[in-house]
Amino acid sequence: MTNSESSLAQDLCARLCHDLVGPLGTIGGAMSLLGEDPEAAGLAQDAVAEMRRRLSFWRAACGAGTGPLALSEIATLLDGMLAGGRARFDLGAMPRDRVLPAPVAQLLLVAAMLAGEAVSRGGVVHLGPGAAAEALVLRPEGRVVAWAPGVAAALGGDASAGPRGILATMLRVLAEGAGWRAALGAEGEAMVLRLDPRG
Repeated sequence: MTNSESSLAQDLCARLCHDLVGPLGTIGGAMSLLGEDPEAAGLAQDAVAEMRRRLSFWRAACGAGTGPLALSEIATLLDGMLAGGRARFDLGAMPRDRVLPAPVAQLLLVAAMLAGEAVSRGGVVHLGPGAAAEALVLRPEGRVVAWAPGVAAALGGDASAGPRGILATMLRVLAEGAGWRAALGAEGEAMVLRLDPRG
C-alpha cells in the first residue's frame, strides 16, 4: 500500500468513526437510563435504526460487492444522510427506475454526500441529467450554499485534507476507477457538481 493509499484509508476510517460515534453515544446513554427513564428504550431503538441506516449507506458507498442500484434505491440510501439530516435528495424528473452500474452508483452516493456538505444549514440536493449521455449533475440549493474551499483542488488530484476532506478525494478515486470525471462547474450563478463518463 502506498503512502497516499494508506492516508486515504486512514481518513476514510476517521470519517466513518465520526459518523457512527453519535448514534453509539445515544445508545450507551439510553441503556444506562433504562431503569429510570421510560423514554430511554425508545431513544435506544431510534439510535439503533440510525446506526443501521448509516452502516447501510457506507456499505453501499464504499463496500466491495455493491451491485447495480436503481435511482430509487440510491434515494432511499441517502434519506436522512445529507448534511446530518438537514438536507434532502431530490431526483426531480430523473427516471426512478434508471439503474446505474455498481461503480457509478457508488460514485453518485459519495457525490450526493459531498453536495450535501455544501448546504450544511439545510436544503436540497437536486439530481439532473448532464449535457452528455449518461452524465449527471448535482445542484445543491439552500439558504446558504458554500462548497468547502478544498473540494475543487481535491477533485483535481490534490491530497486529501484529512477526514473532513475525504469525500472529495474518495469521489475522485471512485470516478477514476469507473472511467468517469467529477468536477465543480458553473451553471448560471450556481456551482454544480458534474459527473461525466470519459469519452
